[in-house]
Amino acid sequence: MVIKIKNGTTKIILTLEAICKYNKDLAEKDWKNGKPKLLLVGSIVPIANSLSDKKFERKYKIEYFDFGCTPPIQECIKAYNERIFQLMDRKYGVKWRKKVRSDVKYLKKTLNNNR
Repeated sequence: MVIKIKNGTTKIILTLEAICKYNKDLAEKDWKNGKPKLLLVGSIVPIANSLSDKKFERKYKIEYFDFGCTPPIQECIKAYNERIFQLMDRKYGVKWRKKVRSDVKYLKKTLNNNR
């Protein structure tokens, strides 16, 4: 960022740190309370759950949650979802990854020994 002042130009570097409502701590809390989510960002017209999506939610006791066009910053979604992925892998193994919606943010469907 460059700011012009009367006597010349000064370079200032600003660092922003996000305060995330959705983070790994909330993921842990949601998991323990039996209300975990898989976070999606669907824009103005989110994609509705199909019958197989609803079956997935029931089987794995998790909810697809779409922010629509007003999501939190990506770092927050990433922290939350990645912790949920770890918890699901621990409880269900990795087979769930083949059945999950493709628009779940930050999910890698194939793992390289990432358990």
